[in-house]
Amino acid sequence: MALLFMVQVTYTKPHASALKRVEHLRAKGLHIPQRNVAAKKIDAIGYERLRIYFLSRRQVNVAGKPFIPGITYNHILRLYQCDSAIRDACFSAVGQFELLLRNSMSEALSSTFGSHPYHEIAAFRNAGANLSALQTFVQVYAKSKDGRARHYQTVYSDPILPPIWTMKEFLTFGTASRILNELSGPLQKKIADDFGVGKEQILTNWVAALVDLRNICAHHDRLFNRSFQKQPSKLKSAGIPSAQPNKLKGILECLDYLLEQRGTPVNVTQKVGAVIVKYKEMQPGEAGY
Repeated sequence: MALLFMVQVTYTKPHASALKRVEHLRAKGLHIPQRNVAAKKIDAIGYERLRIYFLSRRQVNVAGKPFIPGITYNHILRLYQCDSAIRDACFSAVGQFELLLRNSMSEALSSTFGSHPYHEIAAFRNAGANLSALQTFVQVYAKSKDGRARHYQTVYSDPILPPIWTMKEFLTFGTASRILNELSGPLQKKIADDFGVGKEQILTNWVAALVDLRNICAHHDRLFNRSFQKQPSKLKSAGIPSAQPNKLKGILECLDYLLEQRGTPVNVTQKVGAVIVKYKEMQPGEAGY
């Protein structure tokens, strides 16, 4: 089979001021009544951050890729504001789940293996997973500037690491996800049962999708019209997600289910839907609604 190679070229685009960007957008048919005001917005937000919203409202199959007739600069800004409001709602809900997950992991480990399960091979998939998890715990603890970490270092000489119920407070969502993947099958199943999932493979899959969502929110990246690479598998017993798994709504359905199972409903799927209704510039299908 023949291999296709992309021909690379030299990047030659020059620097463009915000006012130059405005003139470019006007030339493509975007209605901008106040060029100086629009330029200030570009300076404040950044053209590259707004670019995906501009592109979403251009006719990509038409020569020159002009904007859809009637699209205004305010329309684009409203899309950006809608995306920001959606991120805020998602970030808060994912944060609630993150706390619950860390608590469930700590409880599963300590109830079975005591306060310091770090060297218990049986707590992990195998010896290699134990070593990987131990390295993660050590790195997290060494880098922590939390007062509880300093307190343990000052007061206690042995064991070197604090108890798991303290250690969990230093874990990020990403490190918690990595530790979860290293745990033994029975411990993963116990945690999955806490969240009403039943199958540990479903839980780890959903957590990976939620970590991806959380990172997108934390870095103020785009949720608008995004197709997610990490997609939640279907929990057939609950019919979740019912929406497209590569779209935001599908992931939020899983998040809502997990939170509801722990008695802390947030209804983030509904909240994001309400945001979309408020901003008429956004099409519901761009978030899987």
